[in-house]
Amino acid sequence: MTSARKNLAIGLVTALSLAFAAAANATIVGSTYDFSASSTGNTAIDTLAGTFTDPVNAGICVGPPVACSSGAGLSGSVAFANVSPHQDTITFTFYGSTSGAGPGSFSLDLGNFQTTGGGSILGVSYASGSLGGASSTGAWDGTFASFTFTGGDYDAIGGNTVVFNVDTTRAVPEPGSFFMLMGGLGLLGLGLIARRKLQRD
Repeated sequence: MTSARKNLAIGLVTALSLAFAAAANATIVGSTYDFSASSTGNTAIDTLAGTFTDPVNAGICVGPPVACSSGAGLSGSVAFANVSPHQDTITFTFYGSTSGAGPGSFSLDLGNFQTTGGGSILGVSYASGSLGGASSTGAWDGTFASFTFTGGDYDAIGGNTVVFNVDTTRAVPEPGSFFMLMGGLGLLGLGLIARRKLQRD
C-alpha cells in the first residue's frame, strides 16, 4: 500500500470513529429512571416511589407483615448489569417471607429511562430465577417496564433472585456527526490531490 493510500485509510478510520462516537450502545447501567409499585388482593407493599439513578436503586417491602426494617416480611432490591452491546439485565433479589399475602400480586414499574450512551430500550423478557410461591412476568410498553409477581405467600428464606433481560438499541448519530464525517473526507481528498500534484511537479 502506498504512503498516500495508507494515510487515506488512517484518515477514513479516524473520521468514522469521530462521526460515530456519539452512537454508543445504550445501557440502563448508570441510568436515571422513575420507579413505582402496586399490589392486588391480600398482598401489601411498601416502597419509596420516585426518581432514582443507578446504582442507588429502589427497595421494597412486601407483606403482610410489612415490617422489613424489623426483619419481618419480604424485602427486595434491584440491580442493573450490562451483559452484551445490546442487552442488559435487571435483577431482583428477595429475602424473607410473607404470611397471609395470597392470593394476590405485586408489580414493580420502572420507566422513563435516561439511558447511558443514548439509544433506547426495545423490550423486556424473563431470563431466569424465581421467587418462591410466585410466578414472574415482565413487559415493556415503550415507556415503562412492568414486573409482576403473582401467587400466594412469598418465600425467599435464604434469598431468591429473578433476572429479566433488557434489549437495547444503538443511539442514532446526531446530524452534526455526519457533517463532521463529510468535512473530514473532503479535507482528506483535498490533501491527497495536493500531494499528487506536488509529486508530479
